[in-house]
Amino acid sequence: MLAEVLAVGSAAAAGSAVVAQQRATHELGAADARLLRRPWWLAGTGASVVASLLQAVALASGAVVVVQALLATAVAWTTVGESLLARRLPGRGPVLGVLLAMLGPLLVVVLLGPVEAAASTPVDLAGLPVALSVLGVGAVAAGGLWWARRRPGRPGALGLALACGVGYGLGASLLAVLARDLARDPGAALTDPQLVLAGLLLVLAGPAAFVASQRALARARRAGPVVTVILLADPLTATGIGTVWFGERVALDAPTAAGIVLAAGLAVLGVRLLDPARARDRTTVGPS
Repeated sequence: MLAEVLAVGSAAAAGSAVVAQQRATHELGAADARLLRRPWWLAGTGASVVASLLQAVALASGAVVVVQALLATAVAWTTVGESLLARRLPGRGPVLGVLLAMLGPLLVVVLLGPVEAAASTPVDLAGLPVALSVLGVGAVAAGGLWWARRRPGRPGALGLALACGVGYGLGASLLAVLARDLARDPGAALTDPQLVLAGLLLVLAGPAAFVASQRALARARRAGPVVTVILLADPLTATGIGTVWFGERVALDAPTAAGIVLAAGLAVLGVRLLDPARARDRTTVGPS
């Protein structure tokens, strides 16, 4: 239960970070080095650090798929933070969107039930199963980037979102390796080649996924489809990697699987209701 609570706290901190940094960017009117001196930007950076630390602690003991599913509620926490900062109540659409965007991941976690894991042994990052899974994630990301290159404009944004989602799932799994091994032996951070390799891969995967998300949002007309692809690809990737790396097993029958699909659909609907560009489109439709 502690891992789940920490994951929700990480999502809330991540959503708060987005709100604070957006506030700083809007106040300045540009995104440049001057942001480093803005209090809101610094507050957002601090919230991002807190979110990463909470995620790491959650992954040290919690199942990767569960933690990543709960982190998907960050988009709802962003809307909550925006409303608190503006000191106004959101409309009925955003309120429903927040409820669904939180309810969906929570239902997924409840339906998953206890996630069984193999014995707590260090992950062999040089082993063939890990190498194949990393190559598989790389192939999916490369496919998304290829699609984005072949389809300029809004259609290609979904390819970038796919690359971002699988990158986030891989990054979370690498962070879990670091957190769990450091919990066993805090002094191994700089001496264990496995941890050094995990750290290097995380440094590559994390920023690359973040850049892909920013480019996808910049290219897309609406944020909703991009966020939806990311929120689906991230936990699915984490599920696959958790099975291969950590021996995590989820007992699913047909009704439970159907319930998880329905819960994911609720989360997707919530994201669409939170998409501000979609709301603007509805208000501007009409004869010109």
